[in-house]
Amino acid sequence: MHKSMLYFLVFTCITLCGLSCGREAEVETITLPPTSVLSSRTTWGVVTSNFLRLRERPSKQARMLTGIPRGMIVEIISKTEEKSVIEDKTDYWYHITFDGDRGWVFGAYMVIFNSQKDAGTYAQDLL
Repeated sequence: MHKSMLYFLVFTCITLCGLSCGREAEVETITLPPTSVLSSRTTWGVVTSNFLRLRERPSKQARMLTGIPRGMIVEIISKTEEKSVIEDKTDYWYHITFDGDRGWVFGAYMVIFNSQKDAGTYAQDLL
């Protein structure tokens, strides 16, 4: 009984494989949205103050995570929608990455660049 069942299963598998080989595979078309979702544009900042505080949130009262020295290049992730005023300076808060840390810095103490190369050139002049 076991042999006949085994023969039946082998015969069924071979038959199904043979039938499926003759079919053309259906090609699925994927339409991508006409948005910038897939594009990546990185912005860079160079710290111009002697010691820029990296904070947990975009607020002067937020906990400080670390300090960033003058001339360091940071990668900008995003910025706040509205500007803030700190010490008579008006600017955005920027969500940045620096040395593996993520946090917020006040933009009045940075110069913003669209390329890492330009940021590097500017940073060299500060040091």
